Amino acid sequence: MQNVAHKRSEIGSSDLQPLEASPNYVNSSSSRLLNTVTVRDFDALARHVPEWDRLAWDGPQNIWTLLPAWAEAVLRHLKPNESWFCSFVYMGDRLVAALPVIVRPHWLLGNLLPQLRPASEDIALAPDCAAAAFKALLSEVARQSPRHGVLNIKAARQNSPLWHALRERASGYVMYRGPCQRLWFLDVGGDIENYWSSLGKMRQNLRRSRRKLEKRGKVSVELVRGDAAKEDFFQEFLALEASGWKGRMGTAILNNPDKRAFYMTVVRNFARQGRLEWHSIRVDGRLIAGQLGIRCREALILPRYAYDEDFSECSPGHILTEEVIKDAFSRDDLIELNPMSPADQCRLWHMDRDDYSDVHFVRLSLLPLLIHLPYLAARAAYHDYVRSRIPVTVKRAIRQFKRREYRKLLEPVFGRMLTGLYPVLSFSIL
Repeated sequence: MQNVAHKRSEIGSSDLQPLEASPNYVNSSSSRLLNTVTVRDFDALARHVPEWDRLAWDGPQNIWTLLPAWAEAVLRHLKPNESWFCSFVYMGDRLVAALPVIVRPHWLLGNLLPQLRPASEDIALAPDCAAAAFKALLSEVARQSPRHGVLNIKAARQNSPLWHALRERASGYVMYRGPCQRLWFLDVGGDIENYWSSLGKMRQNLRRSRRKLEKRGKVSVELVRGDAAKEDFFQEFLALEASGWKGRMGTAILNNPDKRAFYMTVVRNFARQGRLEWHSIRVDGRLIAGQLGIRCREALILPRYAYDEDFSECSPGHILTEEVIKDAFSRDDLIELNPMSPADQCRLWHMDRDDYSDVHFVRLSLLPLLIHLPYLAARAAYHDYVRSRIPVTVKRAIRQFKRREYRKLLEPVFGRMLTGLYPVLSFSIL
């Protein structure tokens, strides 16, 4: 059964008002009409997916988590206490904004003050009407979840239309800009020979590693994309990832059944669209390095990789990266490789960095302000002044505690309070 809510908003020269009191109005010098639609089930969601995919694909961010293939996977794998709705803003027949929202009870106040976050990072907005579309989105969110205390938006890239939209005040909210991550990317739109020459000694090391690898057996490299990239390879990739340090640290996908189910859905969704890529190296048929790739317009996102530690002296991960970079420079459909990572090892490849910032919208009401603003300020202070001073052993212990098998022992005793106190203590960014 479809669960759909409609709302029509007229863009006029109205004064700024709290969104709760006047959800119909957004500011613009034009008189165009915006129509907002909210859905709460997957059958109704499917009707909007083609336009949503177009909007996110054409966005300047080149981020895979904006695409409905990602968001739909997130929504299908929520925690038992979470629910969702998805709001869309149309200008005529054209979709200009999409926001899949996850609703989670506050750890102490429950559904009296639910917390909202998008199922995607950043927000899909049409650049030419971002401000008006975002105001309409906020209005619709307030109407759909009138008790929510905060809307937390993660990792908005610095070229996101969201930043243009935020030049105008978000009526009914206090905006708080959270920590900024600097994530690496590689521009592959230039001359590859100039790029290789810039690597200097790194290229010598790569040639030396390749010679070592070739002594171990027959080396084959596979870069598979489009319809040829099937979800079948995922099981082999998961086994390789779990065999190494990620498996020992508990961060491999196979260590967490929920994460495994989620990534299976992600891989299946992108494979159906022909946007999945698999990169691999084999020695005598044995998989020794593998990487997941996702196409997003002019970018190739590289979110997961793994290698066989028995071949670590041959640097198979670096050799695979070299092959992927070589291929990317030769492709007319790519201008960017994006590992979506702050890891220092990306520096070896002379990558550039871009800013991704969190944005928090706290409702302009006494209780949300008292609850959320002190926490956000403390989290920012932790990120800026404390995080770098925490011993690695402590960080490792907290990461292990996050694993389900540890928490299962304590959650029956401490229940919801444990679920809420853990992010307060660790700030969820260790």
